[in-house]
Amino acid sequence: MVNDVVIGSALRNTLTSIKRTQNTIDVITERLATGLKVDSALDDPSNFFTAKALRNTASDKARLLDGIGQSIRAIQETAVGLEAAERLIDQAEAVVLESQKALEAGKVDPAIYEDIINTSPQTLSQQISSGDPDVYFRLNETGGPIVDYGVGAAGPVTANYNSGASGNAPPLYTNGGGSPSVQFDGVNDRIRVSDSTMINTSTTPARTVELVFNADTVAGRQVLYEEGATVNGLTIYIDNGLIRVEAEDDQGGNRFGNLDISAPVVAGQTYHVAFVFDGAAQTFSGYLDGQHMANSPLNITSDAVFPSHSGDVGIGGVSGGVQFHDGENGGGNGFNFDGRISDVAIYNRAVSDADLLSHANSLDASTTITYPNRNYDAVLSQIDELVIDANYRGINLLNNETLRTDFNSTGSSFLITEGDDFSAQGLGLVERFNFNEADTLDRILSALREAKAQVRRFGFTIANDLSVIQARRDYTEASINVLNAGADDLTVADLNEEGANQLATQTRLELGTTALSLAAQSQSSVVGLLS
Repeated sequence: MVNDVVIGSALRNTLTSIKRTQNTIDVITERLATGLKVDSALDDPSNFFTAKALRNTASDKARLLDGIGQSIRAIQETAVGLEAAERLIDQAEAVVLESQKALEAGKVDPAIYEDIINTSPQTLSQQISSGDPDVYFRLNETGGPIVDYGVGAAGPVTANYNSGASGNAPPLYTNGGGSPSVQFDGVNDRIRVSDSTMINTSTTPARTVELVFNADTVAGRQVLYEEGATVNGLTIYIDNGLIRVEAEDDQGGNRFGNLDISAPVVAGQTYHVAFVFDGAAQTFSGYLDGQHMANSPLNITSDAVFPSHSGDVGIGGVSGGVQFHDGENGGGNGFNFDGRISDVAIYNRAVSDADLLSHANSLDASTTITYPNRNYDAVLSQIDELVIDANYRGINLLNNETLRTDFNSTGSSFLITEGDDFSAQGLGLVERFNFNEADTLDRILSALREAKAQVRRFGFTIANDLSVIQARRDYTEASINVLNAGADDLTVADLNEEGANQLATQTRLELGTTALSLAAQSQSSVVGLLS
């Protein structure tokens, strides 16, 4: 049996030595093949894991280099855009100088043209709607029922034409295309508004009513708006050349009466009229075309609210009883308006003086005539197009965006490059200049020079950021090399040394093999003698 073979001590020692030498050769061969003296944790745990950590850090920094490189490209794209923008500003300056030269020679630059600009404010209906009225009858219907555009929680309030009041009448103002109005004949026409918690069947701490009207006559007494009856009520009416607003609660808990405010009006002219009942401030105010007619103190002795009232609500005439400055009238319908009304808005709050003035000033459209230069306009348009195009992978520093560059894997070290607006608007070049005025041309040239200075200042800023980013890129690259070199010091084999070790080990192996052969012959001889 093989296990029963007895080997002499010399032969056994030689075999052991040969085995160790062969193992050494195997290790050296693997190092020569991989180039590593530590290829796994079994080789040297400390060096293996230390080198792995160094290489991981180097890898993290290598990934940062991608972002740093993209930031450099984004800034370079911005710099290219700035150079182009400066050239376009130079071209705009040349256009202005050409117009200036023509003007000095008593001529007109053929590139100048007349341009009519709409400078109208936001329309009345837009302003009222944005103020969230509780009830809003625009009275601009060309057919069908009257529509409530209010936002009252109780839902739309119903209003109906009575006795011939007719919609689709000529507009009362020009801004917004001129919406139709409602015509009243002064005999028996009116609009009857149904009872509603948004108007008359609930108490309110404040109430604002505004409307637009144009009277065919200002003679006599004509009701534009009324709510309430002989006990309490709110009224807007014409009284022999005066527009009056009235508030009274002569038998209620609040007990104020004949709060009369008036101002003169004429026939054939469009007006904006409003009143504001403000319980908290204890005032009742009237406004004509956004201007205060007057204030009246309420002298409230109890709760600062206007009481609920069952009296009907009428537009263009009385629906039941009504309050006037010189007493109540409970004789039913009457006091009909002769003219046109539109934009009746009701709020259960006190609308501000500023808002009412803005509403009144919104009635008329306005235009301004300018004399721009089409060549100048074309250059400004190209500046805007350039700003749009000057982006790199969605980052556009010329369009007021920002660029973040991270310098470490935790994000604690970074640089923010702030963009700016280099559109024609951002550069202050979009004013509709009159190119036929010498003073204006001087202002244009000044604006262009300031725009150019703005471009150059920003160019210096991004050049500084670019230098910082490039310096950090160079540092990161050098740091990666240091980390990898440190890992190599712990794991990479010296091939020259390993080659010499392999040669020496192979020699030892050959000597061991020879020794093994001699030992085997010696043992065989001894066995032969004994036999």
